[in-house]
Amino acid sequence: MKLARLISAVLLVPCLLAPAAGAARLGTGKSVVWLGLNGNQTQLVGPTTGLLDPAGQIATGRRFEEGEVGLHAAYSYFLSDVWSLVLSGGLAVGHETYEPKVGNKQVLSSFSWNARVGFDRYAFITDDVALYAGPGVLIWDGSAEFDGSRNPAIDIEWPETHQVGFNGRVGMYARFAPHYALFGHLGQVIAHNIAKDSAGKNVWWSNHHEGSVGLAVDY
Repeated sequence: MKLARLISAVLLVPCLLAPAAGAARLGTGKSVVWLGLNGNQTQLVGPTTGLLDPAGQIATGRRFEEGEVGLHAAYSYFLSDVWSLVLSGGLAVGHETYEPKVGNKQVLSSFSWNARVGFDRYAFITDDVALYAGPGVLIWDGSAEFDGSRNPAIDIEWPETHQVGFNGRVGMYARFAPHYALFGHLGQVIAHNIAKDSAGKNVWWSNHHEGSVGLAVDY
């Protein structure tokens, strides 16, 4: 119950701020620049590619997800009063540590970049507040690196994963001043992944959530 009240209060904030904005509604020919933070689940392989060693019947490598946080930047151009073309991209990093009571600290770090092209359909609640949703094609590339195991086969940069996927998202845009707005979106990614190294190649499908929050400026 408390969580429901909190969510309701958060959603009401943009609506309370919007009447003070006082700028024309977004529409045909308008542009919007977006800058914010992004959260994503990376698709990684390590320390090598592989699923099962036929001789020893042990895993030689594994696929896994790792949480990353990074920067999100985008540009939107309104093709009509309700449809916009969106170009976006970003950089993200992940960092996980394990400190055993005996032995060295172990660190798993990751880095990735992404680029997306898509469309958004807007549903205006007022001139300053809108919901938007739309599809897009996403390209993502990332890898991980391990340190602290004292094993030269593990303390290396792990195979790079190349991902091409479909991304659908829904978000909210709310002005708090003329031409300035807060935004947030949640999305789903369904993607095809490939990771290769000298040992072989992993190919798989994945799905995960992503989201961004930040500031938007229109002109």
